[in-house]
Amino acid sequence: MTDDVRDFIDSLESYVQSELAASGEPADYNVEALQIVDARNHLFRNVGKQATDEAENIYALRDLCRVDEETMVFVPDRGRMAAVARNYFYE
Repeated sequence: MTDDVRDFIDSLESYVQSELAASGEPADYNVEALQIVDARNHLFRNVGKQATDEAENIYALRDLCRVDEETMVFVPDRGRMAAVARNYFYE
C-alpha cells in the first residue's frame, strides 16, 4: 500500500467518523452519504440521504462501516475504504 493510499484511507476514515458523530445516530440507522470530490486531495462532501452510487463517487456512510465484534457498534471499515481507494489509486 502506497503512502497516497494510506493517506486517503486515513482522511476518509476521519471524515466518516466526524459525519457519524455529527449525525447523532448510530451508523446502522444513518442514511447520509458522502461524495468523493477529489481523492488525491482528500476532498469529500456530504450529499444528504442517498444510496451508494459508485459511478457518481457516492458512498452511504453505513456502507463504509462494519460491526466491531467486541462492542457490536458500527465503526469505519478500513478494508472497505481500501477497496474504494483502488478506484482512484493504481498500484
